[in-house]
Amino acid sequence: MVTERYKQNAQHIQEDLLWLEKIITLRFEIHHGKKSENTTLPSAPKFKGESFYKEITSKFKFTAAERVVLLLALIPHIKPYFLDDVWIRISAPGKIEGDKLQKVGTMPSVDLALFLLAGDDLEKRFYYRKIFDQESFMRTAGILIMENESADTPFLQQPIRITPDYLHLLTDGKDYKPDFSISFPAKRITTNRSMEDLILNSRTLEQVKEIKSWITHGKTLLDDWGLGDKLAPGYKILFYGPPGTGKTFTAALIGRDTGLDVYRVDLSMVVSKYIGETEKNLSKIFDIANNRDWILFFDEADALFGKRTELRDAHDRYANQEVSFLLQKVEEHNGVVILSSNLRANIDEAFMRRFQNTIYFPMPSVEERLRIWQQGFSVKSKLDKSISLEHFSDKYELSGGAIMNVIRYASLKALEQQKYTIQLKDMVNGIAREFSKEGRTI
Repeated sequence: MVTERYKQNAQHIQEDLLWLEKIITLRFEIHHGKKSENTTLPSAPKFKGESFYKEITSKFKFTAAERVVLLLALIPHIKPYFLDDVWIRISAPGKIEGDKLQKVGTMPSVDLALFLLAGDDLEKRFYYRKIFDQESFMRTAGILIMENESADTPFLQQPIRITPDYLHLLTDGKDYKPDFSISFPAKRITTNRSMEDLILNSRTLEQVKEIKSWITHGKTLLDDWGLGDKLAPGYKILFYGPPGTGKTFTAALIGRDTGLDVYRVDLSMVVSKYIGETEKNLSKIFDIANNRDWILFFDEADALFGKRTELRDAHDRYANQEVSFLLQKVEEHNGVVILSSNLRANIDEAFMRRFQNTIYFPMPSVEERLRIWQQGFSVKSKLDKSISLEHFSDKYELSGGAIMNVIRYASLKALEQQKYTIQLKDMVNGIAREFSKEGRTI
């Protein structure tokens, strides 16, 4: 049962916290001369049963030292006053917990970890420091987050932070799905429809399948076939074509078919008029998305990835630097990135050379428009006898998105009249509304 797994998971973490408390107590006694410096630290407990926590610690073959660091990183999220309570028990055993001793929710630091593992032994402290190096598995696997190495905070005083991914995996066994926010200006897009509902010409559809093929076999190609040193990481694609031709819908369908989450980046929250802010905002997105099985979707990408301009003033120079920075971030990203634009010519050529695939989404043909009309209406509605979908398909060149807008308009008009029949006049008015958006008339 799911509830039993949560119970078992909590028990295993609690066992490790009791083990950590013993380590803290013993290290305190050694430091104050109550125990010998050569006293062996207690061994890590061996778990019975299965849990999310056990599964991950076993998968990565955590050493006892790495397990201590993992626990310290977890503490602020599961028992924020744990370190305060332990400190009170061992330093002021006669006090009631919290009595005249204010608990502050101590944030575990690198120095605390090294003290627990090595005490005052400088040689051992240097040895265990490697757990926090950029090349350590806890960093490369995306378990730990460290502050910028060049930050003002000294390295030993830096807090030990766990990534949201592993916090979720260790506590509830679920993948982390970030909420839309200033720090992550991207929203997950989903669809309940299937690839059978995607109406595209055969050439476009074939290229879309190539993306799915990469997602399915890309890791094998890079690792098992040994092409990782020869090919650029990740897979970058450009979708281009008129509005409403299915670019966003296709991205959502690729995610649904491959089991990957698709995040559409809100460019209004990324692009900034202040120098350096756009780069900072974009870095947040790529840093969070790195090493995750996500698809990043940049809709109306011209705003970010547009052509560089001739240098006329300082603004142009910074704008060009911005594009160069974006180029670097896209090139380094090891996941799937889809850029969407109405016009291919709007995208800087430097990006074009780095796309593994550029896919054109044309306006639908007469036959394709007919299929969209036929599949678009609710099964609860019916068409008036005067309506000929073949006529509408042949006479009015509309994108798939525009056709769905007409269907929405005509269906709402029917509901307003408490009817299930779609009327001809509402269809015509709906088409006229779509044409007017583009400056056209029926």
